Amino acid sequence: MEIKKALLTVNRYSRVGKKMKEVKKIVVHWVGNANTSAMANRNYFENLKNGKVYASSHYIIGLEGEIVQCIPEDEVAYHATTANGYSIGIENCHPDWSGKFNEKTYISLIELCTDICKRHGLDPETDILRHYDISKKMCPKYYVQNPESWKKLKADVKAMMEEEVDIKLIQALKNISEKGVKLDVSIWGNIKTMNMKYAKLMIEKIGTIFGKRGYRETIEYLVTQKAINSPEIWREEKFMPEYCRSLLIKISNFIQ
Repeated sequence: MEIKKALLTVNRYSRVGKKMKEVKKIVVHWVGNANTSAMANRNYFENLKNGKVYASSHYIIGLEGEIVQCIPEDEVAYHATTANGYSIGIENCHPDWSGKFNEKTYISLIELCTDICKRHGLDPETDILRHYDISKKMCPKYYVQNPESWKKLKADVKAMMEEEVDIKLIQALKNISEKGVKLDVSIWGNIKTMNMKYAKLMIEKIGTIFGKRGYRETIEYLVTQKAINSPEIWREEKFMPEYCRSLLIKISNFIQ
């Protein structure tokens, strides 16, 4: 996980410089401005030093999964009213006004929350909050309107903390996604959740990265590129989660 530090200037409105005694909670937000970047939102906070609006966050996660740190974790940020004095705020960019985080943003959020929880001894089930949980503000919108998705987000953090999440596989999915092929992390991010009835379609989607049409043409191409070592398994469509995991990681390494 890479974090870019772009700390705000100490000022009255967005980085007061006041120290926090203890981190007790993580508060998740949406930026509320569709299809904007992490740095654009960071610069908005920076420019507040010239105005009269109080707002900021410790981190902003962008549409490419990039993480920008605006304020040190041991300082107060203005993000969650009464919880400012004991919580770390994470703003998240979103591609549209539904407010749903895309896969890259979501994965980075899970990684960052996991890291913070481990370092500060937090329990993701009770210590990761929505802005809504503090002030009833519709933030983060999608996760207020879809409480089951919010429960899953916290469960994903817990699973990663317990090392049930396959970080190497999730990174492979991120790399493949960057090439334009979207694979559902909730299905392909763990061999326990992989549904083999979708394996053929998954291969066909990946084939588009290499300009291949259809399953057979993609398999033969991957054989020539040595991404597949046991071609008969794939030619006979004997799909198994372990093989799919290995293939996704090899493809990720191949396309980088």
